[in-house]
Amino acid sequence: MNDARRAYFLWDPAGDSELSSLIVGDGHVGGKGRSLLFAMKVLRDRGPEAVRVSFPPSIFIGVGVFRDFLSSLKGFDLRGMPFEAVQGLFLSRPLPEYVYKRLESFLSDVSAPLVVRSSSLLEDSTERSFVGKYLTTFLTEGGSMTSRLWKLERAIKLVYASTFSQAAESYRSRHGLGDDAMGVVVMRMAGKWRGRYYYPTTAGVAYSRNYRRWSPRIKVEDGMVRLCFGLGTISTRRGYARTFSLTNPYLRPEGHDPFKIMRQAQERFQALDGMTKGIVTLDIKRMWRDLMKYHDDLGVLAQVYRPGSEGGYFDFLGSLLLDPPSPGTKPCFTFEDFPRRYRHFFERMKGLLSFLEEAMGMAAYVEFAYETEDDNLELLEARPLWENKPMGGKKIPDLSGKRVILKANRMVTDGFVEGCPCLVYVDYRSYAADKDYAGVVKALGELNKLLGGERYILVAPGRVGSSNPELGVPVQYHELTNCRCIVEVGLPKLGFMPELSYGTHFFADLEEENVLYMPVFEGEADNVFDQGWFEKTPHEATLHPTVRLYRGSFSVYMDGERNVGVVIDDLAG
Repeated sequence: MNDARRAYFLWDPAGDSELSSLIVGDGHVGGKGRSLLFAMKVLRDRGPEAVRVSFPPSIFIGVGVFRDFLSSLKGFDLRGMPFEAVQGLFLSRPLPEYVYKRLESFLSDVSAPLVVRSSSLLEDSTERSFVGKYLTTFLTEGGSMTSRLWKLERAIKLVYASTFSQAAESYRSRHGLGDDAMGVVVMRMAGKWRGRYYYPTTAGVAYSRNYRRWSPRIKVEDGMVRLCFGLGTISTRRGYARTFSLTNPYLRPEGHDPFKIMRQAQERFQALDGMTKGIVTLDIKRMWRDLMKYHDDLGVLAQVYRPGSEGGYFDFLGSLLLDPPSPGTKPCFTFEDFPRRYRHFFERMKGLLSFLEEAMGMAAYVEFAYETEDDNLELLEARPLWENKPMGGKKIPDLSGKRVILKANRMVTDGFVEGCPCLVYVDYRSYAADKDYAGVVKALGELNKLLGGERYILVAPGRVGSSNPELGVPVQYHELTNCRCIVEVGLPKLGFMPELSYGTHFFADLEEENVLYMPVFEGEADNVFDQGWFEKTPHEATLHPTVRLYRGSFSVYMDGERNVGVVIDDLAG
């Protein structure tokens, strides 16, 4: 362990007189909380030459409050109770009395909407990501102090209860992690009110290291950012967001064909609704007129796709006022002019990540919001990039005489799987025609169980784990626990396009479990999708005709340095 890393893990924010005032209660403040406080410390100590960022007003509730709260529940078998009963029990009990005065003081100073985030002890780790396993919730402002205090107290207790959720319990059990203790971060939500909706102009996640490069012109140490319009929740799900290399932001993973860009461009964004008091998903196709009222630079972020020969073309957003949308016309967030207009954003983000990596002694990860017109970069989370255990080291063998059924040439990391006995294939024609998405997901989950501990490779159209079934199979990771490699097949004309979703919860699960991944784009140079093999090779029926099971021996070899990945039928000549 290097000196910087050792210093990072030994640092205690309670010993910093300025930062300790932000802590409520005793004990550790958990992984997210301590990491954000560490970022505050090192940026403060660096002085004027540090990267220019801001932090939202926040308080950090230590795990001592959680333990004091649990002490009032002695006699209850929390692990033997249904999760809904645990939630009800937690909501029925008060927080420790000493907490209320601090919460009320914070609410007196912060009138904007709030985010209440988990920050458990086990989240302070470089080995396990814990992404999406505990609760994060949002609160609107308004109402009396009593009402606001009640809502905040309720949110904190729901975060506490999520420690005992089935997803969290099974995750800890699977990795032999034992019990956890929960801290909580309460922070002002990034964004502004735009009419009835509250959201930041842009938000996302960024990494000091880019392990899934889409061009030989990009290096691992260049770093990358996944950026979206609106709340950053879109960037952590398998919805579309714009992916940039921090040193060469003009290189698109999807290339420069307008049709393919349109297919992968963000259309929907999330915001806090002041009327319903919840998070809603909005669509630029219906909202573009309203958005133009609130964003003078909307044309930098969004364009209009118009169909035509050779992939169509993009027009400026204001053209919709003169030439209303026709069939095939679609406004979307392409961020086409963002690298030119806001070049300093990439320079600042690169500087920030490099600085944090140096201070922590390991690769860094951040969540952020960026108000373009105010040039305000706000840091919402800053922590070490957890480390998986790579399977690399084995080069792609001589393929002479081998039947290569799948080959990729981008977004490939090092790894291999040899002699896999099963390959599961989701037939894209049947999937697109039948639209029985739930049936396909159920069949995959049942097949995963039936195969027991047998390893398999999954080949499916579009984005596996997508929240939109028209873009890919909406299966969840816990339904694919025996899968050792996922191959996403890109079929642009059918709307199935893999996307570099590095930073999403789904990808975090894959990386953590060393599940290999590669995208294959049908018809593109140096890509292979051997449809003849999938049609002619005998297969077994499953619970759904769209899902096929092939038995035999299959091997995957991936070379991140060359950006090449292949899947081979070991038994075919």
